[in-house]
Amino acid sequence: MKEVRRDWEIYERMIARLMADQIETDLCVTPNARVAGRISGRSRQIDVLIDARHDTDNSRRIIVDAKKRKRKVDVTDVEAFRGLMEDVGATHGYLICPVGHTRAAEKRAQMAVSICLVAFDHIQDFDPSTWPRCMNSRCEYGRVFWDGYPEMTLTVAPFDPTAVGGLRTLGFVHRVGKCDRCGRFHVHCTTCDDTLSIPEDDDADIGHRCRCKLPWFWLASIEKDEEGSKSAELHAVMGIDNIMTIDRRAF
Repeated sequence: MKEVRRDWEIYERMIARLMADQIETDLCVTPNARVAGRISGRSRQIDVLIDARHDTDNSRRIIVDAKKRKRKVDVTDVEAFRGLMEDVGATHGYLICPVGHTRAAEKRAQMAVSICLVAFDHIQDFDPSTWPRCMNSRCEYGRVFWDGYPEMTLTVAPFDPTAVGGLRTLGFVHRVGKCDRCGRFHVHCTTCDDTLSIPEDDDADIGHRCRCKLPWFWLASIEKDEEGSKSAELHAVMGIDNIMTIDRRAF
């Protein structure tokens, strides 16, 4: 069956892509995220979630609401969005729409909310169906959203100890991201062109290595912050005392 994506979904993914391309590298982007509401106790859907990449820390959380519609954002929209921000613990939010906002909405937004215009015609050449398919067998139409490009380094010595130059440092670039539907982490090694699917909820998982067989592996886990909020985290395990958190999403 052919994959069909609605216009509003394509708009949301485009906004996620724009955010990922512009923010700092120590922040990670999750499209179509689910966050447990601290006040409501409900699972809240977030069009685009931005969190700290390397730490179990949600104190810098930013959320984005991409409203693909023909009417302007009004004060009611801003108030509802600010309520969502409070519920999921966001420090800042972006309301994004194609056609603008009212003056009352701008006043109500104040410093905590930015209202941005992104015309819908920007998506004419944007097609998330060209992204790699999710490798989770239980996810039918998910696509992998890449949002990080970590480089692992390895110091090697020449076979010939008399060779000129001595030790060399080699870099191995990866792409990391998650499915835009089920959230499954994926890692792509640009050296051997291998793609790995990393579950975070499998207690029997002992890690994943690409065909390069280099001295590190990938593992995901579920962690809690100081307030008890859960997040799924992707780790690069370089050694017993050298574990780096490479990507995160709310759980």
